[in-house]
Amino acid sequence: MNAELREQVWKTSFKNTEDCAAFEDSLRKAFGLTHYYDSARLLIGRSLVEISQPAPLLSATKFNKRMLAGEHLFGSDLDLWLSAFILDGKLRSSTTIDDFRALVEAHWCRGYQLVREELERCGGNELKLVQRLAELLPDGQGAEVVNAPLGKTGEIRLPVGTISRTHPADKPIDFVVNGPGAAPHIAFMGATGKGKTRTGIRMALELVKQAKIPFLVIDPKGEFVADGKPDKEIAELGGGVRVIQVGSDAIPLDFLPASNAAPVRISTAAMRLRDTILLCCKSPGDRQSDLLRRTIEQVVTDGGERGLNAILAAYQQGLRRDGKDDDSVVSRLNELTSSMRAFEPVLSPGQFFSQSWVISIKGLPEELRRLVTLLLLDATSRYLLEQQDTPVVSGHRILRHLLVVDEARKVLQERRSQALVDLVREGRSRGSVVMLLSQDPSDFDGEADDFTGQLGTIVAFECAQTQRGLRSLRGAFGRNALSPEEFSGSYLPEGVAFVKLPGKQAERIRCWSSTSQSA
Repeated sequence: MNAELREQVWKTSFKNTEDCAAFEDSLRKAFGLTHYYDSARLLIGRSLVEISQPAPLLSATKFNKRMLAGEHLFGSDLDLWLSAFILDGKLRSSTTIDDFRALVEAHWCRGYQLVREELERCGGNELKLVQRLAELLPDGQGAEVVNAPLGKTGEIRLPVGTISRTHPADKPIDFVVNGPGAAPHIAFMGATGKGKTRTGIRMALELVKQAKIPFLVIDPKGEFVADGKPDKEIAELGGGVRVIQVGSDAIPLDFLPASNAAPVRISTAAMRLRDTILLCCKSPGDRQSDLLRRTIEQVVTDGGERGLNAILAAYQQGLRRDGKDDDSVVSRLNELTSSMRAFEPVLSPGQFFSQSWVISIKGLPEELRRLVTLLLLDATSRYLLEQQDTPVVSGHRILRHLLVVDEARKVLQERRSQALVDLVREGRSRGSVVMLLSQDPSDFDGEADDFTGQLGTIVAFECAQTQRGLRSLRGAFGRNALSPEEFSGSYLPEGVAFVKLPGKQAERIRCWSSTSQSA
């Protein structure tokens, strides 16, 4: 490439199409991008990932009137961009500035088409779009490699409760959690006092013992904590289980990315944390949303004090600069920091999730229970989905972590929270197992179409049913028609559940007995 062309590129103006310009306007708003060149570089870079060259633009193409000079479009990285285009377009010393401009604008247009299609496949979810684009980056520039430990190799076979015998045939039964093609996630449902919680915890403990993996139990009712210690059943695992009673103790988790993390990872984490906090705030506006995102990014990149206290202080400073008073975001963050110590940035996600925890949020007001749960789920999902896929040995995937969510309906009913849905739908390949304890089938209604299909095992004790709720379980049970009677007390006597196991027809299984286990 001759020096003259380089100088021409620096001074030449480039333009995109009208459709592309409109799309970029929405893209910058969604991602908080300040400059026109930010969105342009994103689209051009996306096109350069493709092996093939873009088709030249037709002479009839409608271009936008707004143009970007090369000095702004490529900035201080001009030589890097030139190198990329030289390799992509196999340019020679005879290449003219018109040839170069045509190549750039063709990439710009194709990048717009590719990103628009990817956003549509993500259902309009900008966070998922960022994750998809991050996957296209070279190793080391997307998600951080955290090398989470793996569990035991081989088959993990579980009984269904303490008895695990078919009803009424009374034959022993069990199933493989990590078998070929099997979704490992398990849902338990049933009315109060029917045995879903203890059956779920008994199966969780058996899974942890066999797979030798850490776990996180989110305990809204404090059922698994006694006098600040794990209850009797969880205590069977030994002294390695740590108990946190939020309100008295802080969760020692630093859920922010490192200050030297890839910019795309910092932006993604900031948007997810912002969205989680705003779910629990009263009528936040666009300005609040953008300020909170920028504040979180600032706290991360400054490399100083971290955590919710630092975010609160920086956010308030931003409000003062804008001449604004404290708002609902400040109130919610104050509750998590001043009123109590909900989180302290002590352990990295890798350190935290390699240990076993029971997090009790029993003593918190309802809205704070909701926010702490959503923050934990967001951190769990982000950490586990950043891991590499776990190996499959002799047809059995090695497991890595177990998440247990009690009172899951309160999370499932929060339609704008994607963390739990993402973990259920995408966590299987990372060795993640999710156990959900809920009231009845209707709790799953309204989730993504394939959500219940990712629940490999469903254990349903007597519970309320509606046609809406039963409809949500058709895919999981593999039947177009589920009868309300199949979930009734007359069909499911004490200790018996209607169970769908991986690769098997749904049937009744006796999980516990009042003579061997409390309901």
